[in-house]
Amino acid sequence: MNEPFSARLKSSTATIHDEVEHTTFMVDLMEGRLGARAYALLLRQYSVIYPVLEARSRDFADDPVFAPFHDALLFRSDRITADLAALAGTGLPVMPSANAYAAHLSRLGSPEQVIAHHYTRYLGDLSGGQAIRTLMRRHYGLPKTSLTMWDFTEAGKTKPYKDAYRRRLDEVASTGGAEQIIIAETMEAFRLNGELLVDLTEATEGRIVTVA
Repeated sequence: MNEPFSARLKSSTATIHDEVEHTTFMVDLMEGRLGARAYALLLRQYSVIYPVLEARSRDFADDPVFAPFHDALLFRSDRITADLAALAGTGLPVMPSANAYAAHLSRLGSPEQVIAHHYTRYLGDLSGGQAIRTLMRRHYGLPKTSLTMWDFTEAGKTKPYKDAYRRRLDEVASTGGAEQIIIAETMEAFRLNGELLVDLTEATEGRIVTVA
């Protein structure tokens, strides 16, 4: 039996996904060695990335390949803005890599490419993002009101949503989508995210900005 596309996509990107997850910034943040200011700095980067991703999602909302993935309940921009305000982080700097990430998103030319970034960001938020929310509360005492980025209550229970999302990935070819383009662009999405986290590592070590 042929392996479902969702499984092939996960296995094809597993190595780079693991490398990104273990970037020094993320490890230190998740293990409680940084602080609320470092978390706010991460959100500040997302404040320039997610609006572009959501704009591209709307651009391709009626495309038959992307349409099954379009869901405004996933959009995070308003929540990021509110969380940043609660954390007094709106004045924090934007890393060059975050601007590069956003610029890349603005240039996406196919529904498959948009799916790749949609999958990387939102399925990540529905998975590892839930651990981020838990650990930010545990390590840094952040209230729920500054962690709404990770609240997907309106979209329903997380596991059924993710399962349905993966089934839509498995059906991409039947809608005319090119699976290999999604795999290649997902690799690019992880690369861009990795570069962002390297910048954040340098920032929290005082080589770009002081966030303490």
